[in-house]
Amino acid sequence: MIIAEIGLNHLGNTRLAKHYIDTLVKTDVDAITFQIREPEFYSNKWFIYDLILDKDIYFYAKEQTQKTRKKLGIAIGDIKYIDFFELLNVDFYKVIRNDITDFKLIDKLKTTKKEIIVSTGLSSEDEIYKFVEHIEQDKNFTLNHTQLSFETKDCNLSAIEDMKLKYKLNVSFGSHCNNHNVLYMSLNYKPSDILFYVKSTEFVNSNENWPDHDHAILLKDVEHLVKNLKLLPMAIGDGKKRKMINKIEKLL
Repeated sequence: MIIAEIGLNHLGNTRLAKHYIDTLVKTDVDAITFQIREPEFYSNKWFIYDLILDKDIYFYAKEQTQKTRKKLGIAIGDIKYIDFFELLNVDFYKVIRNDITDFKLIDKLKTTKKEIIVSTGLSSEDEIYKFVEHIEQDKNFTLNHTQLSFETKDCNLSAIEDMKLKYKLNVSFGSHCNNHNVLYMSLNYKPSDILFYVKSTEFVNSNENWPDHDHAILLKDVEHLVKNLKLLPMAIGDGKKRKMINKIEKLL
């Protein structure tokens, strides 16, 4: 799946959240996500906004994604919200931060039988091995390779292939890099899914204190990005050199 992550970039603004939904369901993305952080996060005052959305927006998101045959996912850090989102019947979940070590959260999500994408951004190899052992190779789980760094040199895209071989699970890629071209580069490693954050300056100043900023794709650029992400894998081919006709000459 190509997944556009709204995350917390709705800034707690219902109108802005609806704008994201209405715009993204008209693009070629396969899914969108919102983020619910752990309770203590919301007492942190370094954001000037109340980042908690009214629950009605999630009903709206489910209605619009279902209508357009897209999926709705929730990146979740608060176990208490899982029952609500199960009632809503969201399509998949994402485990954020270093919650790969929170087996209480993992076990609760496992009971949903939904697809679960698990971030490994802060995880050691030992933590990932323990996680894989704990879930007993449950194929509903996908490891997400991401690095919590804006710098290109930290992306380590080759880890996608390494993780596939080591853990025998699907591996997706989530970018936090401020060079958005790494999303295209990741295609060569055939991640199961590609996730990127989005932001919109439609109703707020572009210099706002976005929870996810440098690595987020402007909403107006999403359609162009996704079309390329879906087209460019054709350029990889199967690795076999073949004789072919001159298609360029035929066009002259």
